[in-house]
Amino acid sequence: MNRIATRDIEAKLESAFGEAVSTAPLSSEGRFGRRVFGLDLTRPLTPEQAECLQGLLDRYKIISFPGQDQANFRLRHLERLANHFGAPIPHPKNYANYLAYKQHKAPLALLPIEQQTSSLCNLAFPGVLACQADASSPAVYIVTNLVGSGPGKAETVVGGLHWHTDIEFEQTPLSTSLFYVQAAPTTRNSAGGHWVDYLPREPGFYHPDASAELTERRNNLPLNGETAYADTAAAYADLPDDQKRELDQVMVRRRLRREDPGWLISLVYVNPRTGEKSLHSPIWASRGKNIAPVEVAGLSEAASRRYLDRLEAHILKPEYRYDHIHTPGDVTIWSNFATVHNAPPAKSKVNRPEDARLMYRISCKGEPSYRLPRQDTNAWIEANILPPYRSPADYFES
Repeated sequence: MNRIATRDIEAKLESAFGEAVSTAPLSSEGRFGRRVFGLDLTRPLTPEQAECLQGLLDRYKIISFPGQDQANFRLRHLERLANHFGAPIPHPKNYANYLAYKQHKAPLALLPIEQQTSSLCNLAFPGVLACQADASSPAVYIVTNLVGSGPGKAETVVGGLHWHTDIEFEQTPLSTSLFYVQAAPTTRNSAGGHWVDYLPREPGFYHPDASAELTERRNNLPLNGETAYADTAAAYADLPDDQKRELDQVMVRRRLRREDPGWLISLVYVNPRTGEKSLHSPIWASRGKNIAPVEVAGLSEAASRRYLDRLEAHILKPEYRYDHIHTPGDVTIWSNFATVHNAPPAKSKVNRPEDARLMYRISCKGEPSYRLPRQDTNAWIEANILPPYRSPADYFES
C-alpha cells in the first residue's frame, strides 16, 4: 500500500475517532491486515465510525483491536459490533433441537444451561477460568479446548483443519467473522519449542493426487495456537491479465451434500464498495469428508479438483500468508470474501489453564449497516439467516 493511501486512511480514522486512534501492520512484512490502537469497543459507533471501520476492513482484509478491557468488555459488545458488518447468524450447536426445527419447523429451544458449551467450559478449572455470562447468545460460537479438560486429564492434540471460509456452501455465504479472545495458550513445551508439535495428516485427509508443492503449503501451519490466513485478493491481483479474464468468467457449483443441486456462483468476488476482486475460496478440499466438493461449471469432479488445486497452490504461497497470534483482550475481524483461513494444530484437551484456548466467534451475512439496529426485512432474514435471528434490542442501547 502506498504512503498516500496510508495517510488517507489514518486521516479518516482521526476524523472519525480522534487523535488517540492509530494503526500499524499486523506483521513485520505488512502483507495484509492492520492493528488498530486506542479504540474502546464497549462504546457504540457513530455511522461515520462504522463506515470508517468497514473501509478499513475492505482495504486490509483483517483488522484487530488489541487490549480491550476484559473487566468491562462483554460479548454483547462484540455482537453489537458485528451487526455493523452484517446480520449475525446463530450457530446450530447452540440449539437443543436444530435438526427438528430444520426438518419439521419445531419451535426452537436453546440447550439446557448445564449442556451449554459455556457451562461445560466452566467445569475445567473452576475459580480460575470461566466463560463470560452472555456467552449463551445463539450468535456466539465458543472456540475452545476446555470441554472435557481439567486437572489430571490426559492431554490430546489434534491437527489443523482444511483451508476454508466458513459456511460458503449456502446461497448467501458469510461475509465477515469476528473473534474475541479471553484466553490463549502460553506454554511452549513441545519438542520444537512450540505449544504443540506438528501432527501429520491421516490418510485421506487430502486427495492423494495433490502435488508435493500444494501438500507442503497446505501443511505449513502455525504451532502456537495462531489462526492461519491467506489473502485471496492479493493472490488474484498478482495473476497475469489473461488468467484474470479467464477466472472472471468461471462459475462454480457449491452445495452441502453431493445429492443437493446446489447453485452456481462466480469464483471471483467483486467488492461492491471498492470494486476490488478476490478469489472467493476456490479450495476444493476444504469441505472435509462430510461436505460435497465444489465443481467448476463444465468440468468433471476430477478436472475441477485439478483446476482448483492450481489456484489453491497459488493462494497459499508464503507472500499471501499471515498467521495471527491471539492475545487475551483482542477483537479480530476478517473478510470471508477476500481471505481463507485454517484452524491450527492444537491441544484439544488440557490439564492446566496455561494451555487454555477460549475465544468467541460471531459470523455475519449481508451488507454492512452503519446505523443500528439493522433494518433487514423479515423476508430477507427468513431466507438467509437459518434459523431466523435478530440480536436483542437492548444490545443497541448505550
